[in-house]
Amino acid sequence: MKVQKITLTFYVVCFFIFGVPAVVVPEWFSETLGYKLATKGALMEFIAAYGGLIIGIGGYLLYCLKTNVIGGLVAVLIIIGALFSGRIIGYGIEHEINDIQLIFLVIELFTIILVSSLLYMYSKRRQ
Repeated sequence: MKVQKITLTFYVVCFFIFGVPAVVVPEWFSETLGYKLATKGALMEFIAAYGGLIIGIGGYLLYCLKTNVIGGLVAVLIIIGALFSGRIIGYGIEHEINDIQLIFLVIELFTIILVSSLLYMYSKRRQ
C-alpha cells in the first residue's frame, strides 16, 4: 500500500501545482498553455475549470489520501482517462496537435498505465 499512497500523494501535489497558477496568474498560465482568452467570459471559465475544478479534485484526492487511497487512485484513473479520451476525440476532430497537447497525452497515457498497474497489483494481493 506504500507505493499506492506515494503515487496518490504525487498526484495530489500535481493537481494543486496545476490548479493554483490558473487562479493566481491566469493570464500567464493560459498563455503558457497556448490559449488566448479573448472572448468575454473566457478568463472566468479558465479560472473556474483550470483553477477551481482542478484544485477541487486535488482537495478530494487529499481527502482520499487520508481515508481511502485505493478510491483516490480509482478517481485519478477515471479523471485522467476521461481527459485522455477527450484529447483523443479532439485530435480526431482537429487532425492536428501542438507540443503541449502532445506532452499532456504522453503524461495522461503514462498515468493510465501506472495507476492501472498499481490497482491491478493491489487487487491481486487482496485475493
